[in-house]
Amino acid sequence: MKKTLFKIFAAVISVVMIFTAVDFNSFAQSASEIQQNINQLEEKSKALEKQIKDLQGQINSQNAVKSKLQEKINLVQQQINICNAEINKINTEIAENNKQIEADKLTYKKRLRAIHTSSSNSGIKVLLGAENFAEFLHLAQYTSSVSRRDKKLITRLEEKITANEKLLTEQVEVKKTVTAKQQELLQESSRIQSIINQIDANQTNLEQQNANVEKEIKAYKNTLASLSQSSGSGGVYQGGAFIWPTTRYRISAVFQGNDPVHKGKHDGIDIIGSYRGEIAGQPVYAIADGVVDIAKGGCGHNYPKASGSCGCNGNFGNYVRIDHGSTYLSIYGHLSSLAVSQGTRVKQGQIIGYVGSTGWSTGYHLHFGIAYGGIYRNPMNYYKKVG
Repeated sequence: MKKTLFKIFAAVISVVMIFTAVDFNSFAQSASEIQQNINQLEEKSKALEKQIKDLQGQINSQNAVKSKLQEKINLVQQQINICNAEINKINTEIAENNKQIEADKLTYKKRLRAIHTSSSNSGIKVLLGAENFAEFLHLAQYTSSVSRRDKKLITRLEEKITANEKLLTEQVEVKKTVTAKQQELLQESSRIQSIINQIDANQTNLEQQNANVEKEIKAYKNTLASLSQSSGSGGVYQGGAFIWPTTRYRISAVFQGNDPVHKGKHDGIDIIGSYRGEIAGQPVYAIADGVVDIAKGGCGHNYPKASGSCGCNGNFGNYVRIDHGSTYLSIYGHLSSLAVSQGTRVKQGQIIGYVGSTGWSTGYHLHFGIAYGGIYRNPMNYYKKVG
């Protein structure tokens, strides 16, 4: 009976262990696929942002052209103002000439009546028979009845008529020139505005695409977070601005813990798997957007060490530190390998390395620390237990 119960118990334990292993493997695969999708979308987002930036450069360039055109418009407008002033002057002169012509015509008619009254010269009849004033002036040149003074008056009238015709021609030409310049400027302005409108439309389209990509990234990150909450042991933790740095939650050493290894000198927490070595090779994620200001690799001692440390990189082994701005830093130690380099701009949830046992490490775990204002803080102050 005891042997039967033992066999049943062993079978149950085996089944549990098999399903647990399958669950972890399934989670690792799902998380890896999701993270791969996130990485691809982030690359797409970067490409879209670059295109948007390039289009903004084109808009700035076209605006510069438009600004130069506006300077040209202002200059031509000054020329138009001068032309308008000249046209007004010409119109005034024409009006004065016409007024003088009318006065001279009246004077000449009076003199002609006087000549007609005092002489029976048949030439006067010829003059009076002219069909228009121009013909009249022309015939008058040949009329011996007209005095020398009258001939001078006729000549002056002819000159004024010629001057009026010249002024009218000049006025027409000025109007043509002004109209042509105005049309040229309007066409150029319309062409540039059309280019700017098209670029604006393209930019708006790309911004909408990028917004959709960002939504997809956020959805994938939420899915990744949900998967993470279902893995590991020792509870599940969530932060406000920060996400949990790995897919495991069990904490083996607390901040400033007075354990035999750290003896109160521990500037972070140690995160392990549900059993010894289970966390090895798991991805490590950036807890928030930032820039990698330190990325130290080169440690090949990725194994538990009975003596404690190989001495690489100040006992951290392979590690990464990220500057999140506002004096916040996060540090990830004892990694088996790095996925980023110094200067890399990372997004929240991006893989920065993989859990290992390099440096001062007696087993596979992630050393995780947060500093604010240059002082290490307890990382758990930024997280709450939700499961």
